[in-house]
Amino acid sequence: MKYRICVLFVILSIIFGNKAFSQDITFSKENFAFGGIALPYRKADIPGSGDRASLVVYLHGGSSKGDDNETQMQEPGIQSICTWLCKNKRKSIMLVPQCPTNMSWLGTMQDVIVRLLQTYIDRGIVNANQVYIFGGSMGGTGTWNMLSVHPELFAAAMPVAGNPTGLNAEAVAKVPLFTVMGTADNIMKISNVEDFLSIMDEYSAEYKFDIEDGWTHEDVCTKSYTDERLEWVFKHTKDASAEITHTTSERVSKVVWYDINGMKLSNPPKQKGVYIKKSIYDDGGLSSEKCFVNW
Repeated sequence: MKYRICVLFVILSIIFGNKAFSQDITFSKENFAFGGIALPYRKADIPGSGDRASLVVYLHGGSSKGDDNETQMQEPGIQSICTWLCKNKRKSIMLVPQCPTNMSWLGTMQDVIVRLLQTYIDRGIVNANQVYIFGGSMGGTGTWNMLSVHPELFAAAMPVAGNPTGLNAEAVAKVPLFTVMGTADNIMKISNVEDFLSIMDEYSAEYKFDIEDGWTHEDVCTKSYTDERLEWVFKHTKDASAEITHTTSERVSKVVWYDINGMKLSNPPKQKGVYIKKSIYDDGGLSSEKCFVNW
């Protein structure tokens, strides 16, 4: 069964008043596996201008865990984000994974999500400088954690009703983010976010922080994705020059090869095809590139 979002756009006509139209966006059922973990997810191809699509991932909250690949689609934030992308003709691929019941968006699941995103990036079908991550509650905390461990992946992020306590503020500060909390949220503390953002200030972080008076935990997770906030997030593009580069004086101490699906190879590839080459330098730095092997 495919999941469809009917997006209703209201356009103000200068002379004739309101004019509306709708567009049907289909989220297909997909499956991904990495490190022995199966990850069901939904995917939507949103039409728009440009050669390559933005890549958008949404991490759901704790009540949407499972393996039916349907429950996570009930979260209103998905429709809000999808509607904005359609209305603004932002060509995108939107992914909505479902976390297994006995796990969360931390640790091992981070590795699985990163590998999923990397498969789309490595295929060249999305713009690697326009990767965005969203999430509320457990998904908000997961988004904070993802920025702490893999800031190099994302152009911008929007964690709401999440907890960043104890994370790497210097790493998170590399990614522009918009976070929202509610004064009536009895699950996540505003002070945790305030304290963490104050540490991020030491690293010249770019962020927006809204505190909504009277909003409960559920309110924050469902109402935060306004047009104004989404516009702020999606205006950001990652600076390609910020990626790790190495001079010719730095030696490569080790090279590891992967197939295009991210599976590590025990030996360098011997057959013609597209592979991922990861170089480890003597200074501890890393670089990764997609290579066409023809030997």
